[in-house]
Amino acid sequence: MSQGERKVEKFKDLFSKGHSPASALNTHKLDLQLQYDQDYVYEAADRAKCPDTQFCHRLYRKIFDKAYGAASGEKMLSDLEAAIAGYNSEVGEVCAKIDQVNNNIAIALCSPLMKRCSQKHEYSGELVFIDASGGMDRYDCRVFMLLTHSAAGGLPLGCLIVTSESKECNTLALTLYLDIIPKDAFFGRGTLGPRVFLSDDSEAERQSLAAVFPDATLILCVFHLLQAVWRSLWEGKNHIRKEHKPQLLFAVKKMTFSMSENALEEAYEELQGSEVARLYPNFLAHVEKLYHHRQAWAVCYRHELPIRGNNTNNYAEAAMRILKDQIFERVRAYNVVQLLDFLVTRVSSYYERRLTDLANGRVDVTVSRKYLSGGSSIPSTSITKIGAHCYEVKS
Repeated sequence: MSQGERKVEKFKDLFSKGHSPASALNTHKLDLQLQYDQDYVYEAADRAKCPDTQFCHRLYRKIFDKAYGAASGEKMLSDLEAAIAGYNSEVGEVCAKIDQVNNNIAIALCSPLMKRCSQKHEYSGELVFIDASGGMDRYDCRVFMLLTHSAAGGLPLGCLIVTSESKECNTLALTLYLDIIPKDAFFGRGTLGPRVFLSDDSEAERQSLAAVFPDATLILCVFHLLQAVWRSLWEGKNHIRKEHKPQLLFAVKKMTFSMSENALEEAYEELQGSEVARLYPNFLAHVEKLYHHRQAWAVCYRHELPIRGNNTNNYAEAAMRILKDQIFERVRAYNVVQLLDFLVTRVSSYYERRLTDLANGRVDVTVSRKYLSGGSSIPSTSITKIGAHCYEVKS
């Protein structure tokens, strides 16, 4: 094998491991630097040994066009349909579907592992987390993950890929998802879906969920709610003084975690009557809008819901971090076809390993503590108040 052929093979190997053209070239340069040390400056100038960026991009496109089809256009759509048909044929059942609405693509995926989780795990019929993230492919498609909670952390129940976050595209993706789930999905509830969906405050997403799962109760993640309030407090147009921001956030937090409707109403009236809050009419108007749909975020309305202490979307947030860090290794997919390929292969493999570790007793105690017997509490002597609303707790 000639030197040029060895170079091409090395770059092909780097691309197959998830490298982009830029990261593959940087890795190759590092290898040359370690190999030639002081002579690196001469070796790096030899294009036969160290190609330029254009060569890497041309090779990358050539390889991925052959493996995953066109990067965009009608050819990409036909390649995507062929990939889905091939996957369904491989697993022996319909686990993925694709359709279009307003020139936008919607894909639903429910792998055999996801179907088993939905059929066999009791919590899948009670509470499902849903969240979306982008930045996983070069065309910034949005990926939705549907999960439920367990001793092994979040368990996947389905995955949606959309090229637009419009209500129409989200609704189509969820409808396709209903078509491919088993009849006894969601622990026997089937197309009724889970009793509760927990999501962030995306209006299009919540409208789509309400349209496809009208029997489910939709609640909001309290972390995202308070995060949005904190961001509004820092908006320059509101002109809120720095020393007043923690106090105003604490007032909304008090409303959020009120244990009864009367306590919530009292906390709201207390906020309205606050001398500090009255200084900022924009903030009061924002809180008034929140109060009108308080059933979605106030904890006091969740006592009868089977959420088992879950008031945040942390399981979905962790799943998105896993997708980007461990599944995609912080490298964007070449196109939607490769994005789908990663989701149907690497995601299932990752969760299979995680469940195997749980079966082998290699369980993360931090994750599983709420599912196991026993527990511990923090003694009051370990808590020190250091401000009006701040505490220091010894770990």
